[in-house]
Amino acid sequence: MVHTWETEGRSRDRTTRGLANGRSDVEQEIDDVLAWAPDNLTEKERKAVRDEVIAQTRHVTDALTTEELQNEGARRAYTCGALATTRQLINFRLAQTKRD
Repeated sequence: MVHTWETEGRSRDRTTRGLANGRSDVEQEIDDVLAWAPDNLTEKERKAVRDEVIAQTRHVTDALTTEELQNEGARRAYTCGALATTRQLINFRLAQTKRD
């Protein structure tokens, strides 16, 4: 393939779409975990957890190279990390509620 500004632009577009799809997948999985959270976790707390995990995920994905963004293993790794963080934050908030 001949490298031109046009082919580079198309590659960048595919990467951007892939990143958006990856983030969308992570957001859906986070929402699924939050849907199963105990009922005593308020909507405000759920939103705070979601927002924090999404921000962390964006921080991670922004640091990945194009090759890593297109790699299924890397995508699965940051998705699993986001889900673990979601569960951890849910547990942390529940523990705070019990102390108060």
